[in-house]
Amino acid sequence: MEFNLDGDVLWELTWGGGGYEQAFSVTPAGDGGYYVFGETDSYGAGDRDLLLLKITADGTEDWFQTYGGENREWPYGMLRLSNGDLLLYGFTEAPAGERDQYALRVDSGGDTIWEYTVESSQEELVADALETEEGNLVLAVIIEEDGKLVELDADGNVQWEQRYELDGWQFASQIARTEDGGFLLVGFWMDSSQQADTWFARCASTGELESETSFGNPSFDDYAFSLIRLNDGTYLVGILENGMALKRTDEDGNILWERSLVGQSVYGAAALIELESGGFLVAGFVEIIGGRSYDAIILRTDAEGRVRE
Repeated sequence: MEFNLDGDVLWELTWGGGGYEQAFSVTPAGDGGYYVFGETDSYGAGDRDLLLLKITADGTEDWFQTYGGENREWPYGMLRLSNGDLLLYGFTEAPAGERDQYALRVDSGGDTIWEYTVESSQEELVADALETEEGNLVLAVIIEEDGKLVELDADGNVQWEQRYELDGWQFASQIARTEDGGFLLVGFWMDSSQQADTWFARCASTGELESETSFGNPSFDDYAFSLIRLNDGTYLVGILENGMALKRTDEDGNILWERSLVGQSVYGAAALIELESGGFLVAGFVEIIGGRSYDAIILRTDAEGRVRE
């Protein structure tokens, strides 16, 4: 769907074949259209494959490509790179059922430049990625109950990797740059109490862990689902919890303000945009009573995270 800033729908597109399709992310293309990234089992090499759909500015299909092998590939996200290429990432299932890291770089026409995967006996997946000023690619990886960072060069070669083997269960679902060239990680943390909270960690430019903390509501599970670095150098974190929360923090994890945006059902803040006005757009989902389905939701807030009437 395309909306204006008042929330009015300008157009909407339904796309797919005889099977199952799901869209995970969208990014502008250089020609005014958009790339839509997700998965399909209507097309491709077998089971579900990664899908890249190119549409025009008014939502008309331009072309699509699928990526993957006979087993299932799972999409987690897409990153448009500085030269117009795209990084697609998630995980691929091996024949024995193992889940392995999977990322591929494609050009603006969807043709594959290179693929990156790691065969492992452990479950590993790429949850998020960013491009550095030098053109390298940093992947936030979930490996079993730990978090991990991997840096690739522009050709997909591993430069370094750091795994964070801490007490409990913690991993990053999102990554951002810090002012000094390091990385900020937010995601999921849980100890033996089985209470899920937001994990917040700061790392050096080569991935060494510098500090980490966790925070959350003691009454229910909540963890970070989205993250952006704001124009003033602070960060906005979108939380999955009852009521959908936004937290604005500094680089050390100090909470500057926090807001609960909507009612008491489980909501996830899946994507964030900072507006020129200083407010924010928040896109996500709400769990319908019974937990068997979800609806999409989009909200606009002011600069302090308050929802407009």
